[in-house]
Amino acid sequence: MTGALDGRRVLITGASSGIGSAIADAVVAAGGRVALVARSAEALAEQAERLGDTAIAAPADVTDADALAAAIERAADELGGLDAVVCSAGLVRPGGILETSPDDWQVMFDVNVMGVLNTVHGALGRLRAAETADVIVLSSMSGRRRSSVAMGFYSASKFAVHVLSDSLREELGPEGVRVTVISPGFVNTPIFDGVEDDATREQYQTAVSTQGLPPEAVAANVVHALAQPAGVDLVEIAMLSTEQR
Repeated sequence: MTGALDGRRVLITGASSGIGSAIADAVVAAGGRVALVARSAEALAEQAERLGDTAIAAPADVTDADALAAAIERAADELGGLDAVVCSAGLVRPGGILETSPDDWQVMFDVNVMGVLNTVHGALGRLRAAETADVIVLSSMSGRRRSSVAMGFYSASKFAVHVLSDSLREELGPEGVRVTVISPGFVNTPIFDGVEDDATREQYQTAVSTQGLPPEAVAANVVHALAQPAGVDLVEIAMLSTEQR
């Protein structure tokens, strides 16, 4: 019995936890091989060991374009090429735009927007050489509609991701590279665990634990997009839990 992604080589950023980790599991379960990218070499090594010879660790920071490109090249060499990248690295610092700092805005832009561009740019040569190539970008429902004042700049960064993905689709489509945006609402992951303000952290941790999608549901849709027949590009998959309105 063959899997939906047999033989496909997929590089995943943000792969050490949350949605990225679930995507790695789902791709491997569907027959693919994965290169895992995140900042924590230790966490990636544990993840790769758990997944066995279907996974390799490629530690890098998505905001460091040169280091990321080098990690992508090493991973592609080890896998024998790349068929897809999944841009799953993301960061949120809740608060109104006027309540947060320029440093907060910059780090969200660097991870959420430049991280996508750095990943695609670093992998582009390998994707162009693939028979069927995919770029999967994890955005958010906050990139389709601003969810709250506290998500103002995060939403702006995800709106930017949508526009960039549309532009990449137009540029890369004629070369056979598909671009799909996955836009979930709340997902039950540790994304809010690093929020410094106790009340804000607890508010969002409660929201994602009671209203969030399981990360496995998002991962299943990534596999669904990757498994589409040649010539079919799923432009966007938007998804909410039935508990979130």
